[in-house]
Amino acid sequence: MRKILGRSLLFCLLAVVVAAGIVAYRGWDLFRTGDAARRHIRYLLESGETVEGAPADDVLSDNYLRSLFGDNPDLVEQLKSVVDLGMATDANLRLGNVAAMVVTYRKSGDDILDPAIYAIGGFPDPKSERLGFHATGYLAQEFDPSLWNFGNNLVHLLGRDVVIFCEQEKAESHMALLFDLLNGNILPLARRIVEAPLYYAVVFPEPAEVAPPNIKNALKTVLVRGSMEGDKGSCDWMFICPDIRSASHVETLCRDSATVARTIFHDKYGGYIKEMSWGKMNDNWWAVEYVDLIDHQTIKQEQKIVRVHSDQNRRQNNAILKTIERVCRDLAAQKAFQAGELPWELAFAQKDSSTGGHWSKEHIEGADWPLGTVGVPTPGSIAEEEEKARIKAEQEAEKARRQQEQAQPAADAPATDA
Repeated sequence: MRKILGRSLLFCLLAVVVAAGIVAYRGWDLFRTGDAARRHIRYLLESGETVEGAPADDVLSDNYLRSLFGDNPDLVEQLKSVVDLGMATDANLRLGNVAAMVVTYRKSGDDILDPAIYAIGGFPDPKSERLGFHATGYLAQEFDPSLWNFGNNLVHLLGRDVVIFCEQEKAESHMALLFDLLNGNILPLARRIVEAPLYYAVVFPEPAEVAPPNIKNALKTVLVRGSMEGDKGSCDWMFICPDIRSASHVETLCRDSATVARTIFHDKYGGYIKEMSWGKMNDNWWAVEYVDLIDHQTIKQEQKIVRVHSDQNRRQNNAILKTIERVCRDLAAQKAFQAGELPWELAFAQKDSSTGGHWSKEHIEGADWPLGTVGVPTPGSIAEEEEKARIKAEQEAEKARRQQEQAQPAADAPATDA
């Protein structure tokens, strides 16, 4: 009996040691990757370099677009037409480099509407300036200094220019949308999302240039594809690797990174419903939504591709849109700082708001803005308001009926002589 008990304890001890070793190795691998990324980016900054990216002539070529969107031939044809139009307008664009490319379009049934390509990188324009966050902006105050520096450095390394390829008659609307976004105004984008579902794709053609050395050769292309509607959305991150072994390593890093991100949102930013003496309290709703988003995402390896998929509801869409608003507001403040004075929009916000210019003047706190009852109404928010009105009307009718029943016996009671 003692031998059986001893062997059982020995096997349990070995299992615990093996499990602890695996967890320790994965934790060390994630830390090593993050630290190597920080060192590599610091080296690029100290040497005065930016991400070279890939030649614009290659990234915007027919074959490259077909390799990314081959499952949608109509989209490829329309993207080719807007690229050809842009290249014909300014042949110097072929001499630039693309560090990231954002493709957006909308659908009406099966028809592709309003396709556009936002190419981010370096183009022949001596007046260009690097993008960056403001030193006293919202992100600098909310995040740890090391995390803020890392995000700021990534934005710096993307390049200096944003070039838009789109249909000629839609150029003005796309320029206006980009101007609004870069000044922290998220409402125009929210209106476009409610008008028709917005489909997007973000491509990093040369991710190895900013990747840490230990996974530099494990990534060939990073592609983000998704859609956003008023009440729902979806997003797919695809990491394309050269072989299955590299894909397995990237999958492990994705899972561990998701665990760390969930811990940060849950513990550091209070992303959970608090049980208080007066009831439940959801003071950091956006952190709660990010935790829920991470909990319901799926990570799968498909041969040489690692796919991270997530579905979003309206509240999670609002959390994402407000994150974009925060980032772009800081970018606007940085541009104003470089120009030597604040734009009138930021000055106006600082005068009438206690936020110090961290938000646009239209910003409203809470999960129902910019998509929802206090922002741009969506079919779901309208239905919720109608349901609330119906329930309220039923409750008031029930209350009136009870009051009438209570008053009826008193009216029917016979009068008594004094």
